[in-house]
Amino acid sequence: MDPTISSAPPEDEFEVFADLYAKPGRGDDLECALRRVIRRVESEPGTLIYAIARDGENPNRFRVFERYTGREAFEKHFMSPEVKALIDADAMEDPGSPKFFKVLKGL
Repeated sequence: MDPTISSAPPEDEFEVFADLYAKPGRGDDLECALRRVIRRVESEPGTLIYAIARDGENPNRFRVFERYTGREAFEKHFMSPEVKALIDADAMEDPGSPKFFKVLKGL
């Protein structure tokens, strides 16, 4: 698994959407690893939203929604020990390709 970022996030505030898939029979392991990341991220500077949901029909599929103050905050998050442990847990079938979206502000 290659943990590199597929496309560069924006410099200013942005959102990330990604689908993660557990290896067959490893959905609970992936959920446990994701919960560890959630606990750390709640106190992470620059992380505004970090939400993960598990698909009710496919227990091996997880959807991630994140919002960061900018690229630097995301890169710090991505290089954190918890994210590294998540990748090293080897519970993911495919790390997916995160999609980065610029946040629109009201006029």
